[in-house]
Amino acid sequence: MERFEQIFSRRLRALRAVPPVLEPGECRSSASRTCTLCHASALEYSAEAAARDDALQEFWRTLRIRTPLRPLVRSPLGRQYRTTTKRKAFHGGRGVRLALIDPAGNAGSRSMDVGRCAIEPSGHAAIYAKVQASLEKPSGRPLADALRYVVVRGNYEEFTVLFTVDRIDGPLLKTANSVSKGLTHALPAVTGVLLFEDRSDGRYYLGTRNPSGRGGVRKIFGKGEVYARYGGKGFLYPGTAFSQVNASLVDQVVATASRLLQPGAGSTLYDLYCGYGLFSLTVGSAAAHCVGIERSPESLDAAIANGRRQHAGNVRFIRSEITPESIGPLVAAAQPGDAVLLDPPRGGAAAGVLECIAARRPGRVLHLLCNIDLVGAEIQRWSKSGYALADAVPFDMFPGTDDVEIMAFLTPAARPHHAPAKRSASGAPRSSADPAIPPAVPHQSPRNIRTAPRPARRAGTQSTRQIPPREPGRT
Repeated sequence: MERFEQIFSRRLRALRAVPPVLEPGECRSSASRTCTLCHASALEYSAEAAARDDALQEFWRTLRIRTPLRPLVRSPLGRQYRTTTKRKAFHGGRGVRLALIDPAGNAGSRSMDVGRCAIEPSGHAAIYAKVQASLEKPSGRPLADALRYVVVRGNYEEFTVLFTVDRIDGPLLKTANSVSKGLTHALPAVTGVLLFEDRSDGRYYLGTRNPSGRGGVRKIFGKGEVYARYGGKGFLYPGTAFSQVNASLVDQVVATASRLLQPGAGSTLYDLYCGYGLFSLTVGSAAAHCVGIERSPESLDAAIANGRRQHAGNVRFIRSEITPESIGPLVAAAQPGDAVLLDPPRGGAAAGVLECIAARRPGRVLHLLCNIDLVGAEIQRWSKSGYALADAVPFDMFPGTDDVEIMAFLTPAARPHHAPAKRSASGAPRSSADPAIPPAVPHQSPRNIRTAPRPARRAGTQSTRQIPPREPGRT
């Protein structure tokens, strides 16, 4: 079976589109080579989106899924949309060079020191140029030698710069402080500068650390958090936390999730992989109760703080691994009128997690998939667990690339496709055909920001403690 990328590439090759008119230096390297790491140098967004929509429908037919795929929801910003961007530091005899890398991270991937990337906000180019100039000075050597990535995050008006380094010591701190002063003096839109220590290797700018642990972050200047506004609500999250890279499309994702799930009075929304609380505090605000579950301590702290500022009395956030053994007790009280939303990492939910959720028979499930090539396998997992795909909406979350985000809405099938499986102690189904259930993960103490009554505790559930009273803040 062809992967989506192969189908999309074939569609693009068949196009006879007029090349876009680029700004000076846009999609060009310092040696005047055209950047081909994404599609922006060759196509206007309208032509690219039309080809992507056609490719999606063709790909959907290969999956033989009966539920039709809706037309692609296009990005309001087809170019200059990415609110998180990065440059990798390449070290050589002439010092360090900041360059873009193949977004797919393929072996032997290309790099390109573009002056301005068409899918990045224009303010990012000025930041990278200023940092590059600082690193080329003799005074910038300690930072240059330790540098792995330079990352820019934020919204479309304010930016946080993060230097990923392989060590943090006295000379490096002194140099980073000097670079930060020059950067923020020249570019006032830079409101925060951070150092992140990571000694691993690879294409991930935050390394391969376990997200359940806290990273080595040092604030050099300004704000340590990024501000975003979605669904009419303000959010703050750490510069090292996961966030959506296309801020222009998030409001439509939130609105569609609310329309499909329709949480209401008397219902509970379970938000798995809740991050800094985006869906819990927007979609979940219409539910009687909402439970957000997240393993990253930085993201969970941000979610709790966002809930306080928004006075979200119906929400509680729990720090927990998301495995069958850990979430079984957390969703044990789910009722047919309840809903589950899950937005797992690109690799998908762990073995047994979908099956554990299905065993509780919530009436509505919304599964966001940022890796389109997992869609067929994940829908099949739901089908085997007695759930049917009721709606499927593609979002053009990553224009210029071969990636698409799919929102899958599922409901209990009229007739389960197989007899109920034997259950483990956690309530997760277990059968000879299912993957082995991982061992139990030690639970962390959840923190509660809900004032409404909660269901009685069952044996094996986590303990809770009340956090201090809510504090007023920016919304």
